Amino acid sequence: MPKRRRQEQQHDHPGGSGAILGVRVLRYSGVQGTTLVLSNLIQLVSVMVVAAYLGPSEMGRFALLLFLAGLVTQLLSLLVKPGTIRRTFGGGDDEDDEDEDDEAVSSTPQRTLGTGLAWAAALGALGTAVVVILREPIAELLLGDPDDGILVVWAAVLAGFWLVFKLADIVLWLERRPGAFVVSDTTRPVLGLAALVALLSAGAGLEGAIAATAIGTAVAAVVAVVLLLGSFEPSFDFGEIRQIIVRGGHRAPIVSSFWIVQNADVFILSRIVSDTDLGIYALASRLGFVVSFLPQGFRVAMRPLRKSAAFKAVGDQYGRSTVQGQLLGYFAVLCIFAVLAMVLGGKVLVDIAPSSYADAAGLIPFTAAAFVMPSIYRTVNQNVNLSHKRALFIAGCVGAALAFIGLTVVLAPEIGTYAAPIGMLVGFGIPSLLMFARNQTGAKPIDFPYRAVGVALLLAAAIAAGFQLLELSALVELVLAVVLLGLFLVALVPLGVIPRYHRGPLLHTVRSLGRGTPANFRARRGLRALEPGEREELRIAVIAGLPAVRLAPEAGEGLRLVGFLRRVGERGGIPVGRPSALDAELAVYLFEDTAQAVRDASMRRLLSAGAESNDLRALEDLVTYLARVPDDGWEGRPAAERGTTLPGVERRRRAQRRRALRRAQGRR
Repeated sequence: MPKRRRQEQQHDHPGGSGAILGVRVLRYSGVQGTTLVLSNLIQLVSVMVVAAYLGPSEMGRFALLLFLAGLVTQLLSLLVKPGTIRRTFGGGDDEDDEDEDDEAVSSTPQRTLGTGLAWAAALGALGTAVVVILREPIAELLLGDPDDGILVVWAAVLAGFWLVFKLADIVLWLERRPGAFVVSDTTRPVLGLAALVALLSAGAGLEGAIAATAIGTAVAAVVAVVLLLGSFEPSFDFGEIRQIIVRGGHRAPIVSSFWIVQNADVFILSRIVSDTDLGIYALASRLGFVVSFLPQGFRVAMRPLRKSAAFKAVGDQYGRSTVQGQLLGYFAVLCIFAVLAMVLGGKVLVDIAPSSYADAAGLIPFTAAAFVMPSIYRTVNQNVNLSHKRALFIAGCVGAALAFIGLTVVLAPEIGTYAAPIGMLVGFGIPSLLMFARNQTGAKPIDFPYRAVGVALLLAAAIAAGFQLLELSALVELVLAVVLLGLFLVALVPLGVIPRYHRGPLLHTVRSLGRGTPANFRARRGLRALEPGEREELRIAVIAGLPAVRLAPEAGEGLRLVGFLRRVGERGGIPVGRPSALDAELAVYLFEDTAQAVRDASMRRLLSAGAESNDLRALEDLVTYLARVPDDGWEGRPAAERGTTLPGVERRRRAQRRRALRRAQGRR
């Protein structure tokens, strides 16, 4: 963003709508970060457990079984996951399409989701059955021995449950239910590790390793579906299944290309290198893949927010090119930090593994850099303004897959397992650079912070080069790596990577995390603007929600509730805009007791009808904040009369109030 424009902007509170989005990004990224830290730590332990018990050769065979399960899951996923997400939530799935087609969105999202989950379960069972029937020829092709059919059976079971888990897990995130998502996403690695330790310590060997992974995934799939109860209607509609397949069909080349680049490396190398070298590469690639979750976590955190009113408001206030440039710039710095972390920590991690894996140390920096490339390509695509962008993106995906396969096959006989990460770097690096360069020389370039990203890259390279010259014990290297990573982050401020005009809003954003909004809203004062009966009416709508029939424009109740909400906001210190002709429809978006997918559809209709995005954002924030107000606040009592309540107790009380109010609404 040009400095002059920044100085001219006026905000209703420090940081403007950017700070509001920043709070949400940090909170969602915090949830993603918590999940990623937990799951990745557990995955690291799992990798080390498998490596210690199996050795390099069996580790390579284990990686091939995971490849088989992933391949079956991916093929079946094309028929259900992208189409279900598109029909339920609108927009795309993995690469965050922005070309929302209202005709592609179901008029009954809950029923569509129910059909999608049932279709995933049916496909999972069918795919498992087919692989079990063909287990001997698959075992001979993949593992070189038809007698290993039982291993293929366990891989098939893993694939069937993995399909259901992938769909249910991403739906929880898109519904903006971070707590449920954390439970779902961590259940799989936790249970998988517990089963791994139990079976491998009992001497179950390779079969125990793949069986443990299948068991953990099966239980996690059940947990994820249970957490979704209430968000879907049980259904198996053949007409809807057809729509799911059709709407997801155009995603096949995109999803397949990404999957091939990220997962086919083990299979391709298995045709060229020895089982021992393959096992060493499997360890390096799985450790390198761990660090890719940092940029992936940021991208996934942004996925539901891009469909929110807060994101629309930021674009309206600052301009699309500025928002795109800043997001891409900070994402690039995050990728640099992620790769630096693995470069510094790679040798330490390998030292923990058995000595037979020592050659993995040199591979880890390459695999770390390679596995962030798919996220970089997706994020570049997400933040550029090009005509025919979808066609270019698909061409880049297919080209990346072909380049990866070709380079790996050609280079592997010469440089061994290093060929695969080099193929990934070249495959996605070239289309990323071409797409970015074409955008910056076109009619709508983005405001990308070239200097800041360049400084961060040079700083990381200097730290990595200096660290490689040191020869210290593993413990000292680990401590030094942590210190150097901290210094890298601290140095971003004086070096100007985080510019001066961002520091104040960023600090304000961090301080605002506890409140959930940067605005200084005084809820009790705001609620005293209403009469007791009006407060009770608004409390029921905010905490329990109302059925759509009561919020219909002709009923008049919704219009009255939005009026109450505006009065509370103005009195409490949050500017919420003036009444508009769309307030009756706005009430449906704010107060309807329904799934998030239905509310997102309501928001899209409002924006299409001319509603102000900042107005929607402010009122939505206000409803979220009021839902956390204790009972005595709704009764109009000042804060001085309130007793001290532990946060966990207060959360349980809010849940109890919500259930009680919903039961009362049902009796009416």
